[in-house]
Amino acid sequence: MADNAKMQPDDAQSGLEAVQDDDALEGGQEDQIAPSPEVAAPRSGGNRHVDVGSFRIFPDLRLPEFDCGPSQAFVAEGTKRDDGPIFALLANPLLPTRSELLRVLSGVKVAGQLDLLDYEIIYWPPLDRSTIICFYAKPGGSKVFTDGGKKAVIDEHDLPLAVIAPIINILTVLSDKNLAHRNLRADNLFFADEQRTTVVAGDCSSCPAGFAQPLVYEPIDRMTAEPAGRGAGALSDDLYALGITIAALGIGHTPLSKFSDKEIIDMKLARGSFQALVGHEKLPLTLIEPIRGLLCDDFEERWGLAELNNWLDGRRVKPVQSNSDRRAARAQNMGGRDYYTARGLANGVTNNWAAALAPLRDGVIEVWLRRGLNDAERSKAMSEAMRQMAWSGSDKRTAEDVLVARGIAILDPNGPVRHKTFSAMLDGLGPMLSYDVQHGRGPQAFSEVIIRDLPTFWFSRLSGFRPEIQSQQQVYKMLRYYMQQQTMGYGYERCLYALVKNQHCLSPLVENEYVIHIAQLLPALEKIATVTPHSSWPIDRHIAAFIAVRLQDDTEPQLTALQNPGDEVEFSRSIISLLALVQWRHGPDSLPHLGLWVARLMEPATKVFHSKERREKVEREIPKLAKRGNLVELYNLINDEKERRRDQDEFIAAVEEYSAADNEVFDIESSGASRMILAEQIGRQVASFASTMIALLTVSALFMMIVW
Repeated sequence: MADNAKMQPDDAQSGLEAVQDDDALEGGQEDQIAPSPEVAAPRSGGNRHVDVGSFRIFPDLRLPEFDCGPSQAFVAEGTKRDDGPIFALLANPLLPTRSELLRVLSGVKVAGQLDLLDYEIIYWPPLDRSTIICFYAKPGGSKVFTDGGKKAVIDEHDLPLAVIAPIINILTVLSDKNLAHRNLRADNLFFADEQRTTVVAGDCSSCPAGFAQPLVYEPIDRMTAEPAGRGAGALSDDLYALGITIAALGIGHTPLSKFSDKEIIDMKLARGSFQALVGHEKLPLTLIEPIRGLLCDDFEERWGLAELNNWLDGRRVKPVQSNSDRRAARAQNMGGRDYYTARGLANGVTNNWAAALAPLRDGVIEVWLRRGLNDAERSKAMSEAMRQMAWSGSDKRTAEDVLVARGIAILDPNGPVRHKTFSAMLDGLGPMLSYDVQHGRGPQAFSEVIIRDLPTFWFSRLSGFRPEIQSQQQVYKMLRYYMQQQTMGYGYERCLYALVKNQHCLSPLVENEYVIHIAQLLPALEKIATVTPHSSWPIDRHIAAFIAVRLQDDTEPQLTALQNPGDEVEFSRSIISLLALVQWRHGPDSLPHLGLWVARLMEPATKVFHSKERREKVEREIPKLAKRGNLVELYNLINDEKERRRDQDEFIAAVEEYSAADNEVFDIESSGASRMILAEQIGRQVASFASTMIALLTVSALFMMIVW
């Protein structure tokens, strides 16, 4: 990637925040700010720069008008090819990027989308760590929209061709690949040319889906999730955002901007998105029809691309049905507020977690669903949830929390998974976990959601077909198993890398190296090996889980052996095996510093041999192979099946020989008294026999003398 990226020193002050004050210029303009000519990338020397691949970046020259949420833009230029005016967008290393969109959009021209020329992993000196940086072609015109303006930027009659048509094109391209933009909003649009005839959408891949979106742009089912957990979404979510974008461009400012997020949520839940909008904003008459269709809160009834194209062509489009949830005949009070819709009540339960237990447990909400909403199906589901709590084998507090969480899922099945303070869409669980872990909140909330099997219940309650979620259902089935295994290679770490494809390894050893791909792991460890004490193994929980997910090989035997750290021989052999397997698959061929690191910790692995002579021979070979940096050879040295079998056979033979000798010694030493008795008995018998024979001989001799 960009290991050769380097900073060219100069006297200029470094930093991501060198030109932050430029943002202040935007507030005083009614229209928009064109990119300032003073910050054009200088081709003559004099400014600090970072060279990476075919590009050069100037960290001291910011372009805040091209910022996208937490991602910051800098002046850049091409060094080996003529890509025209470009800028670099630096991703926040504490947030995962969207790998699928980076791959699809990189190097491809798509009408309606800003051209993503390339992206690299780069060491960024001001942060003293590596991250991803995206290189975009600068649009021909200025930024379309600056919030706070007092008039429409584009005439309402020009919006269809200038804005809606190009946006339809990019949404069509992405939806054909089962992807969503999820960063579509008025202030992320740029004029494609100086004549302002058409627009292009800005970055959509440098941070989690929906993370940078103001809450008003999020559909009613996703808006109550935390920003990091809003999920990848689908075409219907982009179409909703397009509806808000059209409204913003038509009125000249972000709709409902004078209200807080909480107030916007309450208004949408109580009245529906479209009614909340028209109740406080004066929309252009020519745009009301598409805005109404795109802001339908039922995603299955919301306008799709076909309806939008029909409207552009002037054909009559079927009007949408009611834009709000069914209202109950009587209100259900929660936390001092009255709620008339199930979705609104779900939000009330979430905001009053402890107080909501009593009406759920006592059947008050079940009765309200049956009588107030006339919803027998959900009433039955609520009754079943209470019955399961009563028969739950878990502790009372856990059972109560599960009841509240399941009650929310029954009331709002298409909303986020909510458990106490945790709130994330099913397809946003991974980014939410990543955010919590990297921002100091830890994995506890996520762990409770998974251990209590809440995603499975949410899947069972989903209404309508949600391809963006169904496609990941198989992955979610394994999460609880991973969380139940607390050894290396499992736990929340395994869940994190399984859910977030572009998550860099968070091991303290390599975190600053931004290791996303398995092929980057060993080079990063090789680099770290030059400055890290070799007192512990170069594998921890994060690296083990990262290898288990990213490596396309069966690593279960090694992970199983890691479950018993007390078995030094198998534990060390398994670690060496994992590292050797990665090198065998992805290289590089020589890792001398990592080889030396591993060699210094290999002593337990050599105990696999019983023969002292063989063990000493292996110990003499280890330093030689370590210098070559070939972990595969090191592993084969201690895992030579032929030598191990011969050593085992010789050991068994030696054990048998020793056992026989030991038994003989034991017999001799442990049976002395019985042998004396036996000797006496035999002695008496011999003496008796001898005396008898002597007597016979004597009698015979006397007899012969008398006869003769």
